[in-house]
Amino acid sequence: MQPLTHLLVGEADAQSYAPRMARTRLNGADRRSSILEAASAVFAEYGYDGAKTQQIAKAAKVSEALVYRHFPTKLALYKAVLRKVIQDQDDNIKNLGVPMPSTNSLIATIESFILSAVEGGQGPGSAGTRILFASLAGDGDYARLVYKRAAKYSLKPFAEAVQAARDAGDIVGTQLSATNMHAFLEHVGSMITIARLPDKAVVAYDGDKQRIAREAVYFICRGIGVTEAAIARYYAASAKKRSAKAS
Repeated sequence: MQPLTHLLVGEADAQSYAPRMARTRLNGADRRSSILEAASAVFAEYGYDGAKTQQIAKAAKVSEALVYRHFPTKLALYKAVLRKVIQDQDDNIKNLGVPMPSTNSLIATIESFILSAVEGGQGPGSAGTRILFASLAGDGDYARLVYKRAAKYSLKPFAEAVQAARDAGDIVGTQLSATNMHAFLEHVGSMITIARLPDKAVVAYDGDKQRIAREAVYFICRGIGVTEAAIARYYAASAKKRSAKAS
């Protein structure tokens, strides 16, 4: 995949690709949104070079001419998709939350991230995830931007939660770089996501989603030095909360 700055922005004349298609009438904003959704899926499956505007138009149930009316070139459409994926990432970070400076909050944030990763292709934002991994396999420009933004939002509170857990005696052993721990956590979650992106999971993990997530949380927490007692305390408190809600 070539860097975006080297991609040709010229496209075939849109007017020569304007088949008549039956479609539901939508206002301009809704139509643009539906095209973006379709384009996200097509770019996720085929990458920038492999994706065709005819495929995007078909997926959006519009004519190719209408695609070009909203986006003058394929590159302009791709950039709009990337902006949408970045916004989705920001929203996902807000939904997952960032840890407060405490051991329980640190483990809860790790668990939320891993539960999201375990959903794989069934989770929200799977198209954006595929685009991210395509960037990692290509020039990496978009992936660098995504990781930089993620660190901007979550690295500082993550480091503060780690320090609070260490101060409480819940993290022991050699002190590791918070930056590296944050990256390692992301790597574990990303590989779980990759393995579960296809409809048929690539890796045959033992157990259901809950067991996979729980064991991944144990694996990560042990790796950053969280004590067995602190992990067990967190899960005991979580079970108590679930029981109280159910009653």
